[in-house]
Amino acid sequence: MKLLKISLLAVCLSFSSYSFADAASEKEATKLLDTMGMQQSVEQSMAQMLDIQIRQNPRMAQFRPVFKEFLNKHMGWASLKPEMVKIYSEAFTADELRDINAFYDSSTGQKTVKLMPKLMAQGAQIGLAKVEQNKAELESMIKAYAEKLKAEQESKTTAE
Repeated sequence: MKLLKISLLAVCLSFSSYSFADAASEKEATKLLDTMGMQQSVEQSMAQMLDIQIRQNPRMAQFRPVFKEFLNKHMGWASLKPEMVKIYSEAFTADELRDINAFYDSSTGQKTVKLMPKLMAQGAQIGLAKVEQNKAELESMIKAYAEKLKAEQESKTTAE
């Protein structure tokens, strides 16, 4: 009986320390996301995504308020934050998140936060330019693959 009580106490203590570590990780993850300016990044990304969609299909412009309301509801920071905190707190321990926070609290970390969106946009532009420069090659590859699929399909049809 005494062994059962000790075992039960050990199990309870292990779960309580797990919950404490989890809460500490969530606290540090929340701090990290705030320091990184994730709310602003998410809001900016949503606005850019909506602008791109409307540029691609101008008839959607009249529905901008509807799209904006929908995106804010399902992709807004209030909707995403709990899940973002969860994935960061599951990926990193509280100590690791403290280390990451220390970096982002530094002047170099703040510079990183400030420049990262611009650098990512520049990287995306480089990628798009490379695709555009080699679009003919991609089209040729797609055509060749489509012909291969067609031949395979015809071969299967003939065999049946």
